[in-house]
Amino acid sequence: MKINNRQLEQKLREKDFLILVHRGSHGGNIIENTSDAVKVALLQHADMVEIDVSKSADDNFYIFHDGGEKRLLHELRNIKNLTSQEIKSKLLHNSLDEPIEKRIESFDYFYTHVNHNTLINIDRSWEYWETFLPFLDKYSEMHEYFILKSPPKRKYLRQLNDHRIKYLYFPIITDLEQLEILKEFPDLNLVGLEIIESLEGKFKLINSPKIDSYRREELMLLSNSIKLNDETVLFSGLDDNLALLEGPKSSWNSILKTGINAIQTDWPDILYQYRQTL
Repeated sequence: MKINNRQLEQKLREKDFLILVHRGSHGGNIIENTSDAVKVALLQHADMVEIDVSKSADDNFYIFHDGGEKRLLHELRNIKNLTSQEIKSKLLHNSLDEPIEKRIESFDYFYTHVNHNTLINIDRSWEYWETFLPFLDKYSEMHEYFILKSPPKRKYLRQLNDHRIKYLYFPIITDLEQLEILKEFPDLNLVGLEIIESLEGKFKLINSPKIDSYRREELMLLSNSIKLNDETVLFSGLDDNLALLEGPKSSWNSILKTGINAIQTDWPDILYQYRQTL
């Protein structure tokens, strides 16, 4: 069964570009990758919210980006090595590094506490697709709102391609050869591409004629404006920091001129204000 993509298509038609929020809107006592962060992202005019999925040692799914354990839990072990009982016992820490009465949310808790008309980009789940895809099937009320992504490795694409429910999907593209791999899996429910331009000042991928067919189909072409650190380049050096400190025209405007129609950010309210000026 192929999931209908009308919710995403409608937003692409209605908006100058889509605003995706990285891990939800977080700060203060609102913790990333929580249903609270999704609610705040919607208040800040998000069109889609990205979340991360991890699996515990006893095979339960949680909304968490592994690697953040030390920062958010003061825990040195990876969440993949923690049992559900251990995960539920740990308090999250807020932006001031204070422990608060908030815990990592299970997927089921998250699902029951978010608006079911919210487009949710599910990140970091690909490692578990053998069990996660059947698990996701039961959350049928949001099937049109779940959008999966992954690196376009054949293992992941085969699992997605062969699963009976064809979820909305976009791959993370880092080189043009990956577009050829996608063609090997005709049953993918492809709704867009995330374009990673890792060389500062270069637009090797987004300016390639190989992307033109995706433009003509009016699929989502997503860039990452988020600033992960001082080293990682996600879209040719055009990022949130540049937009905030030197003005949107120096960054977000330049991104949009490449034909991108969706931007992932950590600052949705300011990006929304910029979109209102277009």
